[in-house]
Amino acid sequence: DSIVHDVALQDLPVVFCMDRAGIAGPDGPTHHGAFDIPYMMLMPGMTVTAPKDGAEMLALVRLGIKHKDGPFSVRWPRDAVPAEVPHVSEIPAVEYGTWEVLRRGSDVALLATGTMVMEALEAAQTLAARGMQVTVVNCRFLKPHDREVLKEVAEGHNKVLTIEEGAVVNGFGTCMAREINDLDVGHEVQVRCLGLPDRFVEHGARDALLRDVGLDAEGIVTEARRML
Repeated sequence: DSIVHDVALQDLPVVFCMDRAGIAGPDGPTHHGAFDIPYMMLMPGMTVTAPKDGAEMLALVRLGIKHKDGPFSVRWPRDAVPAEVPHVSEIPAVEYGTWEVLRRGSDVALLATGTMVMEALEAAQTLAARGMQVTVVNCRFLKPHDREVLKEVAEGHNKVLTIEEGAVVNGFGTCMAREINDLDVGHEVQVRCLGLPDRFVEHGARDALLRDVGLDAEGIVTEARRML
């Protein structure tokens, strides 16, 4: 109600910075950030973003502060950044609503969000060693999504795997499956979605819990091979 009544209905330029997105490790089921992607994406006018690392997080927060056309959200995990973060003045700007194609292949496309981008890149390397060529896209804007890149991906692939550290029910993957279905690309595109399962996840080390639910490089490799 606070998001709807106090912000979204008035189209206010409020930035929501959401810590503990995804698996919060030993904080347990009361603190896992499993549900923000579905409920933020359904808010009219809400921009929903998920950075792949610390530098992109600062770039998106900076962009959100400058954004005046409605509310803006940024999510990040309870975890260490994967690489050293430069001063914010040294971080390049991120263009609003854009995705980033990090690797190109032809067998399967991985549409990864936030923390899952690095896992997807690692999975792509493993798959490449087994003779499978993989496209990896950093889907840093969950809403609005990059329509141009999505169409390019759908036109160039028969198989697409979405990956998000959030609830798989009504999440980013569900939205992308619908969007791809609505595109007229001349061939059938199989879409599968990886995300947090439709159950409460218990306490545990973050890495171990992600592995248990298949949201690590090995789990991505397994699902991609199953598709292929």
